[in-house]
Amino acid sequence: MAELLRSFRRFSLRLLPVACLLLTPEFVVAQSSGNYCEPSPAVKEDFRKLAAIDDADLPYKTRRDRQHAMLQEFLKKYPGDFHVQRRYQIHRQSGFFVDRDALVAEYREQMQKDPNDPKAAYLYARLMIGRNTKEAIAILQKLGQQSPDFPWTHIQLAEIYTYANFRNPGQSNERLKQWIVKCPSAIHGIALITRSEDKEMMTAA
Repeated sequence: MAELLRSFRRFSLRLLPVACLLLTPEFVVAQSSGNYCEPSPAVKEDFRKLAAIDDADLPYKTRRDRQHAMLQEFLKKYPGDFHVQRRYQIHRQSGFFVDRDALVAEYREQMQKDPNDPKAAYLYARLMIGRNTKEAIAILQKLGQQSPDFPWTHIQLAEIYTYANFRNPGQSNERLKQWIVKCPSAIHGIALITRSEDKEMMTAA
């Protein structure tokens, strides 16, 4: 019995550093980064319900108000979920009479509040595209260095590098390849890939 207790104590001591590692913020981020590529099945199902409202015979304002309310519920239901946050931002951007200055200020504050959160930096950079695209590029490039496991940096830069004022096919294709490596099963980005004219990359995708 004494030998069994000594063996258990040795085993527990070996596990302690691993347990501590699992509780560190860095490891938590690394564990959750895989969710960045695609929404979870539950989120996908709720997004389908959201999209179904588009097919309903409703006045524009009624339809938009219902979707807005649903997205706010999703934010509570899936706290911190990147895909819900991204979809919520897209919804807010797409409305008529949007106060874009206030929207930008809100997301800038979120980024400044937590500069190590890749989601916050990415969402702010998205709003700057077309408004101050050079700033968006700088933020995304810095984000790529600080959070190399965050894949949306690559797909966003790949898209920017197809714009007339920032056209750079080589850089765009390189970013697309990085996106494919990190999110090989994601459908997002297929349109960019098919327009790339890079047959090898298209085959790989």
